[in-house]
Amino acid sequence: MKGIRSLLAPYAVTLLAVGSALLLTLLLQPLLKPSIFLLFFPAVAVSTWYGGMKAGLLATALSTLGVSFFFLEPVFSLFVDNLDSIVRLGLFMLVTTLISLLTSELRTAKQHLQMSLQKLQVSEAKFRRLVESNIIGVIVANMDGAIAEANDAFLTMVGYSQEDLLAGLRWRDMIPPEYIEANNSAMPTAGYAYAELKTKGVCQPFENEYIRKDNSRVPILLGCALLENNPEDVICFVLDLSERKQVELALSKSEERYRAFLEQSSEGIWCMELEVPISPDCPEDEQIQSFYQYGYLAECNNVMAHMYGFSRAEEIISARLGDFLVPSDPHNIAYLYNFIRCNYRLIDAESHEIDKQGNSKYFLNNLVGIVENGLLVRAWGTQRDITERKRAEQEREQLLECEQTARADAEAANRMKDEFLATLSHELHTPLNAILGWTQLLRNRKFDEATTGRALETIERNTKSLAQLIEDVLDVSRIIKGTLHLNMHRVKLVPLVEAAIDTVYPAAQAKEISIKCKFDPEIGVVVGDANRLQQVVWNLLSNAVKFTPKGGRIDVQLERIESYVQIRVSDTGVGIPAEFLSHVFERFRQEDSSITRSHGGLGLGLAIVRHLVELHGGTVSAESPGIGQGATFIVNLPMKAVYVEANTAEQLSSVGDTQDANNYLPNLDGLRVLIVDDEADARHLLTMILGQYGAQVMAAPCASDALLALQEFRPHILVSDIGMPQEDGYTLIRQVRALPTDQGGRIPAVALTAYARAEDRTQALLAGFQLHVPKPVNPAELAAVVANLTGRT
Repeated sequence: MKGIRSLLAPYAVTLLAVGSALLLTLLLQPLLKPSIFLLFFPAVAVSTWYGGMKAGLLATALSTLGVSFFFLEPVFSLFVDNLDSIVRLGLFMLVTTLISLLTSELRTAKQHLQMSLQKLQVSEAKFRRLVESNIIGVIVANMDGAIAEANDAFLTMVGYSQEDLLAGLRWRDMIPPEYIEANNSAMPTAGYAYAELKTKGVCQPFENEYIRKDNSRVPILLGCALLENNPEDVICFVLDLSERKQVELALSKSEERYRAFLEQSSEGIWCMELEVPISPDCPEDEQIQSFYQYGYLAECNNVMAHMYGFSRAEEIISARLGDFLVPSDPHNIAYLYNFIRCNYRLIDAESHEIDKQGNSKYFLNNLVGIVENGLLVRAWGTQRDITERKRAEQEREQLLECEQTARADAEAANRMKDEFLATLSHELHTPLNAILGWTQLLRNRKFDEATTGRALETIERNTKSLAQLIEDVLDVSRIIKGTLHLNMHRVKLVPLVEAAIDTVYPAAQAKEISIKCKFDPEIGVVVGDANRLQQVVWNLLSNAVKFTPKGGRIDVQLERIESYVQIRVSDTGVGIPAEFLSHVFERFRQEDSSITRSHGGLGLGLAIVRHLVELHGGTVSAESPGIGQGATFIVNLPMKAVYVEANTAEQLSSVGDTQDANNYLPNLDGLRVLIVDDEADARHLLTMILGQYGAQVMAAPCASDALLALQEFRPHILVSDIGMPQEDGYTLIRQVRALPTDQGGRIPAVALTAYARAEDRTQALLAGFQLHVPKPVNPAELAAVVANLTGRT
């Protein structure tokens, strides 16, 4: 309601003013007739002064209507037809409008002046409150150096009193001489600040000094401005910097001690800042991710920089945790998890990191996180390089592991030796028992013809069995010594396989085992030792008969498959457990070595088979779906070992045909052979052996030289040692197999090594070698292997 009254008040005043003017004009009309508008001018002015422009215009309109109705002809009518009256009304409206405009401007100016005065009074009160509060020093002075006014804060700062001020305290009394010379004026400002004050009227705050009354000096921060109404007067604000200077000095000394500590410390010292502060409530995985991505090195000493391969600390600043910490190492993951779980504190924690050059490093860390407002913002830490210690520990662990492995191998070898000797004793005594028993019976008693014949047959069969056992042992001995030789010549495989089948046929017939054959008619001849190849097939067939139960079946296949000739012997026997498949070709290894085993033998036959096949440049493998589901043995002879006879009428050797066998020499003329061995004597021996057969030989002492020779010499075959320093034969063959075919990536390769265990052979083949030939090797056999793999037979 009060607001409505305030809005209507100007218009009420307008009505009152105009009404009063109209009433007075009516009363004084005889006197005012020449100037009938005289009293309406003040009414408009009053209305405008009180209510503003709108009220003035309303007064003008009402006055015009009143004069027109009451005083202009025709009277009591708003219609005016007299030109003179119209002109007078128009002039009246124009003049009153101007009066309203001028009065309104004057009113507005007065209001602004009043507001300015009020603001000035408020500002003056605030300024006076600031001065009297003595929070900072405030002074007013003349440009000639006289101080007109100063508050107690300033006087206390410079050691003077109000009496000293009244006595005529001047700037020059407090300005150090060097400042007076600098700006050549009485003002206590630097030269550049004085010039800025004169040109701009103000100067930015700057540090200075005043001389106190006791001649000591006080550091100050000074800001000045000229007064607008009197440019010869200046007001200054002065802040005592004594306490801050003391703090800065203490900080400077602390910084010096800190820097000395950083650089003299034998440990690496660092500070890691976090761009995204981490909340302890976040999941641990998210916190660790933040450490890697958003933590950066803000500070460190040179010791730490050197640990990471940098010459000075500045080079490593801003590096991130993820640049060095190996994320996949479980020790690092545990290290970060423990840091979080121990409230961001950790003592003697190991970390695995990578330096600038990519070298693996190990550090022992002590670190503490800094939490502000409930968030982790940075971490301080120290670290020591324990790489050498870790390497020594790892070497010690490796030596211990090797020693444990060697001990386990030795114990296993001893067990295998004992088992083999027990088996050998059993296998020797079994036929000897039959031979000696029947021999004594025949000597001491007379038997009928049938019994005598059966006795002689038993003696003959057991004598052959005994001879085979002895021959197997001798063969293994020759294999170990490297003295098992091959008599190489051209051999027809079909008659050879048929002869082996004929040998085992009586034993198969006794167990009602059927033997099915499938021979590829396109099979030609191979170059090899006919007796040894027949020994291979016979061993496989004997095993099949031995382990196939009564009424079973044996399948023998001979076929040519693309790059090799394959002999497959399959049976429906007891099968081979999956865990023993990788050991079937090892010497002295049997799946069942107990005294209750149901099958005889020394466990040497398959080991001899593997060695003989590999001497021919081939491979042998075993397959079995499992126990009770039979087994298959596969012999592969490389296609390059197949001899394609141009003259089919020429007489070819079959089993037992050894014509010119001893005079057969592999033809290596023009064949380029690359030898790799770190032993100079071994390189010389292999070069001489293969050179005698006509090969061109280049020898390399290490893997890197071999890779260069591979590109320059372009060999047809690679023969490499396995055990070499720095990069062994496995590393070499992997690098070779990674090359394109036109750069030697598919070159035939032979692993020639003293490592003769089954796992060594498997590793060599998996690495990329075609054959694994144990040392010492027979020269003729090495030449034969090279010839077979390169098709020079």
